Amino acid sequence: MVAVGAFCLFGAACGALPQGSGASSPSGVAALNVRGTVDRVYAPACPTDEPCDPPITAMYLVFSQPGTPDVRVQVDTGGAFGLHLDPGAYSISAAPPPMGGRLEPNQVRVPATGTVELRLRIVRTMA
Repeated sequence: MVAVGAFCLFGAACGALPQGSGASSPSGVAALNVRGTVDRVYAPACPTDEPCDPPITAMYLVFSQPGTPDVRVQVDTGGAFGLHLDPGAYSISAAPPPMGGRLEPNQVRVPATGTVELRLRIVRTMA
């Protein structure tokens, strides 16, 4: 369900901090407990002699849990992200949705303690 990725360091500015989040750092800001990267596994095929669209750089990840507001975090140009989520199970989607692809894995369980390291991939869907 959760892919383990390489350890990345993130500043508090790269994640979303929902109101009322539990754990906090010594500065009083909620500690990042979900970190990771998004790999773009495939590149869409472009016809010969025609320009291709560049990879999406303004991508967001949306973490959803029934009965609660969605939490969005921007993915940086290198594919890294970090945020604080309350413990529980979340669905993960990309915004905007990847054309001709899907996000894997698309679910995560955040424990009450510790940090979750995610390595998300955008993989081609079969048409």
